[in-house]
Amino acid sequence: MMELKEGFVKGPWGNIATLSCGNPKGEKVLLVHGRLDSAATYIPLLRLLPEKYHYVAFDMPGNGKSDPFPKGTILSRFIGVVVIDLVVKRLGWKEFIYFGHSLGAEQGLFYSAIYPKHIKKAIFLDPGPSLNWCRDVSYPVFFKETYENFYDNCHKYDYEKEYTMEEAIKAVRNNRALNEDQAKLILSRNLIEVGPETYKLSWDRRYKNLATFNAPPEYYYELFTLHAPPSLLVCSMDLKPLFYTKRSITAKLVTTWEEKWKNVKTIWVEGTHDLHFTSANKFIHEVLSFLENPVVKSKI
Repeated sequence: MMELKEGFVKGPWGNIATLSCGNPKGEKVLLVHGRLDSAATYIPLLRLLPEKYHYVAFDMPGNGKSDPFPKGTILSRFIGVVVIDLVVKRLGWKEFIYFGHSLGAEQGLFYSAIYPKHIKKAIFLDPGPSLNWCRDVSYPVFFKETYENFYDNCHKYDYEKEYTMEEAIKAVRNNRALNEDQAKLILSRNLIEVGPETYKLSWDRRYKNLATFNAPPEYYYELFTLHAPPSLLVCSMDLKPLFYTKRSITAKLVTTWEEKWKNVKTIWVEGTHDLHFTSANKFIHEVLSFLENPVVKSKI
C-alpha cells in the first residue's frame, strides 16, 4: 500500500489538511469528499489505485482535520468550489484528474465550468443525492427554509455534543450503515479528544443547512455541460429509485450532457451512497480503464 502523508495548505481562515500519496512526479489527481466527511473516505479506494499517480485528498474546512470557517454565517454549497480553487493554486497545478463524491462531484462540475480544461478527466461518485439540490423553490420558501432556519437556530449549529469512543463509533455506524472498522477509519480524521475518554466530532454542523443558488434545473444543465470534462459517473444502484429516475435532475443532466458531448459514461454499482468507501473493489476495474484510456473528443 502507498504511504499516506499528512500535510496542509494555508487558507485565510486557517489550515486545510491534506492527505497525499503516490509518485510526486506522476500525473496529478485531486480527491474531494462530500458533505460532512473527510479525506479518510478515499483511503479504501487509494489502496486499490496504482502508485504511478500523485494523489492529494483534503478535508474541507470544518471537516476532518481542517480548521472551520469563522462562526456566525451560513455556508453555501458553492463555498467548496472556492476551497478547491485555493488548494489547486497552492499546489501549483494547472491540470489534473478529479475524483468527487456527492457534494464533491457537484462542486467539481462548478469548478470545471469556471476553469475549462483544468480537469482532464473526472470520476463523479454517486452524484445524484447532491445534484438533487440543483433546483429552485419559491423565494419565500427558500428564504424561510435556508436563512431564517439558520439564523433563528444558529446556537444549535455551535453546539458540540460529547461522546465516548463507543458512542462515536455507534453514531457513525448508524448514520452511514458502516461496520465497526469502517466507522473507526472515518473517525480517524474526525474525532477530537476533549477530556479523559471523551470526544467530539470535528464536523461543522452548519453543513447540515447549506444555501443553494435557488436557480432552476435548466441553469445547471447548461452550466455543468458548458465545459464538461471526460467523465465517469459511478452511481449507486440502491439509490436509483430515489435520485436517478428518468425525471430526476441527474438523469436530465446526463441526457443534456450526452447530447452536447461524447465523453460521459455511467456505471451502476450495488451499494450505498458510500460505495467508494465500502465497495470500491466492485468498480475499480472500470475506474482504472477510464484513467488509462485516451480522452474521447467531443461531438462538436
